[in-house]
Amino acid sequence: MDQRSERIQQLLEWPVVIAALLTIPILFIQESNFGQPWQVMGTLLCWGTWLTFATEVVVMLWVVPRKRTWLRTHILDLAITILTPPFAPVAWQAGRVFRLTRLLRLVRVFSIRHLLSLEGIKYAAMTAAGTVLLGGAIVASLEKDQHWTTWDGIWWAATTVTTVGYGDLKVKTDGGRIIAMAIMLIGIGFVALLTAFIADRFIQGQQETEAKEDEILDELREIRVRLEQLESTGSRNLAKSGA
Repeated sequence: MDQRSERIQQLLEWPVVIAALLTIPILFIQESNFGQPWQVMGTLLCWGTWLTFATEVVVMLWVVPRKRTWLRTHILDLAITILTPPFAPVAWQAGRVFRLTRLLRLVRVFSIRHLLSLEGIKYAAMTAAGTVLLGGAIVASLEKDQHWTTWDGIWWAATTVTTVGYGDLKVKTDGGRIIAMAIMLIGIGFVALLTAFIADRFIQGQQETEAKEDEILDELREIRVRLEQLESTGSRNLAKSGA
């Protein structure tokens, strides 16, 4: 790809990551009996995420100079667009299962080296924040018997994702507990990633310092060798002069 194509692909990364992360919540909403307006929201999100993937494929095929090469290296992107359309026939029972392939798009973006970069931390922070807002809102709707407000759900999700768990609000439904487990795993993962990021920066700084020290030592050794050569040359010249 040329520089223009790479720049456009980077701009499309954020929407694609968000669309991939929404896969599980959308499936959860559509497979549950939440009633309205959640079913309508699930349908709209399903269309929105698919259109995001489809737009990426269309735009990239429009801008890349070598379309066949791009298709060969981005077969997964094309497969996601073809296999997971919201308008698939009802008889296609595995249609919703195919949507899980959208999560594979995260592999390219969230490589280990990318995750341990500042950009990766931004992605992870955005994922954690989105999980708190969306998960909290969904749990609030599930805990109808406890008369939770949306703010109650977000507060509960915030205390859960940070693994604080004040205990002032407790989920009682199975759906709420499933979401609670997902939120806790995301919270633990984000803390672990942040710790790894800080450790990686510390190690990199130490390695850079050691590399500079080695470079200085090499320069000193080279200076010493040159001085010895000059001293040896001077000694020979003096010997010749005396002779």
